[in-house]
Amino acid sequence: MTGGDEAVRFLDILTTASSVAHARGGEAVLATHMLEAIDVLTGEAEPDAGSTPVSPLGHRRAELSVEPAVRELTQRWFARLGGTPEAAVDGEALSELRTELELLVRS
Repeated sequence: MTGGDEAVRFLDILTTASSVAHARGGEAVLATHMLEAIDVLTGEAEPDAGSTPVSPLGHRRAELSVEPAVRELTQRWFARLGGTPEAAVDGEALSELRTELELLVRS
């Protein structure tokens, strides 16, 4: 997938954002993690080989929280997309989601 031409499952964005947050050692999923997840899933970026991932083996991984503004956005978008695990974001909707996330990053 490149350039957002194809649909990306919303659930994949959420799980990839969680993985990014864990890899960064974050305590919460942030809008920046969501943006990075979209970039990886659309092929606009490679998973960051420069970071040192946290190994899940032999270490207890801390539970991640979700930044309140990101939680509100994901709940709203999940409902907008029909509230199913198969829900996908493509084209103009993906661009709109990125814009909303970028606004959260700036605020």
